[in-house]
Amino acid sequence: MLSTGSEFHLMAERFRDLMLERTDGRFRVVIYPSGQLGGERVAFEQIQVGAVHMAITGTPVLSGWVPETQVFDLPFLFETRDHGLAAMNGPAGDWWRDLLLERTGVRSLGFLDYGFRHVYNRRRPIEAPEDLAGLKLRVLQNATYLAAYSALGVQATPMNYGEVYSALQQGVIDGGEANAIGFVSSRLHEVAKFYSFTSITYNPITLLVNEPFYRGLPAEIREIVDGSAAEALAYQSEVARRMEADAIVEMRAAGVEISRPNLAPFAPAVRPRIWDELANRLPDGEALIARLVASTERR
Repeated sequence: MLSTGSEFHLMAERFRDLMLERTDGRFRVVIYPSGQLGGERVAFEQIQVGAVHMAITGTPVLSGWVPETQVFDLPFLFETRDHGLAAMNGPAGDWWRDLLLERTGVRSLGFLDYGFRHVYNRRRPIEAPEDLAGLKLRVLQNATYLAAYSALGVQATPMNYGEVYSALQQGVIDGGEANAIGFVSSRLHEVAKFYSFTSITYNPITLLVNEPFYRGLPAEIREIVDGSAAEALAYQSEVARRMEADAIVEMRAAGVEISRPNLAPFAPAVRPRIWDELANRLPDGEALIARLVASTERR
């Protein structure tokens, strides 16, 4: 999906190298970057049928197959990036991985450290909720994302990620939401000069493998896959933190105005309304959300 310079690609390369080394060349990983095999939805469908063995996908896309996934999309669910990653690597993430495997026959090997999706745009800095009103933003095609941004007064517009740069350039949209690395690596900082750390939605990203393929591997190779994936994911987290800092430096050099708004005034627009709406859409939604919040509360 992303370019060869992305932290996702670096993680994939680390996994490839570990597998090659630890299996004495018996397990070879071929990487197809930059969306060569299609977008996230297409990649997931290909994993299900075994046309592709592994892929990296954001959980918001997977809500089409596992609606309960949307609990992770709730606005202002997590306080910090570390809080979100710890939750996904804990009981909440384990619950979801079991659900995904049961429903789709696709196994999650763990989670990448993407962090929050923050708002960027070409019109103005976002310092208060009213600054979002009327902006036409590209938002992930996900019911909870669309509802949350609409509640904040945004014209939430789903769009293929590959079309975002030209849409910004031509004024078809005013902006979108992404982490700092994605914003810079996709060169969006050339056409959108305002980036605001709005932290509305945390975006879990997961490393997936086709279950029949995984189960068909010898036990010792499966163990190496699990260990190499865990190590590559930990490496990705370290790299991502460094790359985010570099991306912010690059933004400033390109003349992007960076703002860090006080988030307290934003939450009332989406909590409890959007939370209640999701609770009503999901089977036993209220209890499900309550269990998630309890399991992710910071100790």
